[in-house]
Amino acid sequence: MRDWFANLEQRERLMVIGGAIVAIMIVYWGLIWTPLTRQNDSLSETLDTKVQMLTTLQRARALAGSPGGGADASLRQSLVLLVDQTHRSYGLEGSLARNQPDGADGIRVTLQDAAFDGLVAWLGALRAGYGINVESATIEGARLTGVVNATVVLRR
Repeated sequence: MRDWFANLEQRERLMVIGGAIVAIMIVYWGLIWTPLTRQNDSLSETLDTKVQMLTTLQRARALAGSPGGGADASLRQSLVLLVDQTHRSYGLEGSLARNQPDGADGIRVTLQDAAFDGLVAWLGALRAGYGINVESATIEGARLTGVVNATVVLRR
């Protein structure tokens, strides 16, 4: 093979080298790059589906109310107790830094290093399942991606 390549003229050698590079690029594209991008797209779609399912399940659980109490009993609970019971189920355990009553029908909640997705899902569940609205919110990004520090005023 080496002798054959050495006997080629300069122009022919360049053509063989160029053809080999093009062939390698085609093989790389067809056998490596395309399957990887298809798999990545498939995994992204699967992840999106699972996130939607999780959100739906969390909403259903919030609408069902707390175990044994039902949704009507949760409407009579104090906001402090309700916040304390519900925030854990949205991955916010350990991030509740402080909560204090804010008037007769409100509460100010301070969260440190809370998962943003969990915070948004929790606030949505409070709205959908318990009729608790966000009156105001201050959300600041933390050091890690997807983690925030937040102060939220909730009101019935």
